Amino acid sequence: MTILNIGNEAFNSTEVAEKVQNDINFLLARIEHLQQQPSPNPIVLQTYREMLESRQAVLDWLIQDQTALQQVTHKAS
Repeated sequence: MTILNIGNEAFNSTEVAEKVQNDINFLLARIEHLQQQPSPNPIVLQTYREMLESRQAVLDWLIQDQTALQQVTHKAS
C-alpha cells in the first residue's frame, strides 16, 4: 500500500485500485450488454470504451507504482 496525495487529501492506493477495478468491471459489463443489443448506439459504446481505457491506464499506474515501491523496500532490507 502507498498513500496517494491529491490536493490536501491522502488516499490509500489499494482502496483506490479496488474502486477503479470495480469501475472497470462495470464498464466491461455495460459494453458487453450494449453489444448484444440489435442496434447499439455507437456514440455510447465509444464513450464507454474511452472510459474503460482511461480506468485501465489508472489501474496500471497504481499497480506499477505499488510494484516499484515494493522493489525499493525489498532492496533496502
